[in-house]
Amino acid sequence: MTNDWERLLLAHAQVVFSYLLKIGATKEDAEDIIQETLIKTIECMQKIDASNLRAWLFKVAIHRYYTLYNKQKRTIHFSEEELAQLFPALENIEFTVLQKEQNRLLQQAMDALNPTFQQLLIMKYYMDLSYKEMATILEVSDSHIKTYLMRARKALKAQWEEYINGGII
Repeated sequence: MTNDWERLLLAHAQVVFSYLLKIGATKEDAEDIIQETLIKTIECMQKIDASNLRAWLFKVAIHRYYTLYNKQKRTIHFSEEELAQLFPALENIEFTVLQKEQNRLLQQAMDALNPTFQQLLIMKYYMDLSYKEMATILEVSDSHIKTYLMRARKALKAQWEEYINGGII
């Protein structure tokens, strides 16, 4: 039983580590945050329900990240492969010069969003978190997550359309 719990804990810690890197933490800072998060998790192991373990790890890690960086805005950068994962519809399109330009513009559109919208889009489409997990991590209601995620999608679409209509593509 203990080995199963440890494997589950480490698997979730890897996902949280990737997320920390995506929201702007350096590799070293992310490692420190994960270490502190794992220590806190082990200390509170008796109180944590196994079904909430991933949400618990995200919540503690995000709080540690914000404490470390004092809620400074960080720019998020994606590789072409990561953009394809974030937006699966792009996976089927051959990576041509046009695709690379579209990816660059999509990155710019993501960068232009406020950090909350960026975070929600990453949590939903890159980290594949459920609305409930996101709500638990961010300490808000499911309906709040759905509303803000809808606004984030609209903001990204508007930013993207601005690039297209502005003649950038």
